[in-house]
Amino acid sequence: MTVINGTTLTTFEVAADGSTVSIHVAEHDSKPGSLVLPSECIQAMIMTLPEMMRQALQRRYRDPSLRLVYPADHLHVECSTEPGKLILTLTSGNGFAVSFAVDARQIAVIANAAARADWATAPLPN
Repeated sequence: MTVINGTTLTTFEVAADGSTVSIHVAEHDSKPGSLVLPSECIQAMIMTLPEMMRQALQRRYRDPSLRLVYPADHLHVECSTEPGKLILTLTSGNGFAVSFAVDARQIAVIANAAARADWATAPLPN
């Protein structure tokens, strides 16, 4: 097995036809390395990375409550092509965005939680 001990994520590239993604890193001696994956693997990676980060934080700081949390600077709701679903997209200030398909019941759960919060009656910041 080839092991690349990357210290820094440098860039990434997506093949012109979208079939592969190259993830470029620099090793401790600035030697470059790349991980090239078929684009189908990216979805699995996206689903796995939050759990990897959660486990790493909890083990590193010996605190089982830790998890990576991003501030949502922008929220966008749009109709989905799937009946009964909406697309909820949350975006952070640095451009990280994630979208979820949600139904009206899930939106109601969020609204009810917000209504019960002490800050729910405070004006929203601009």
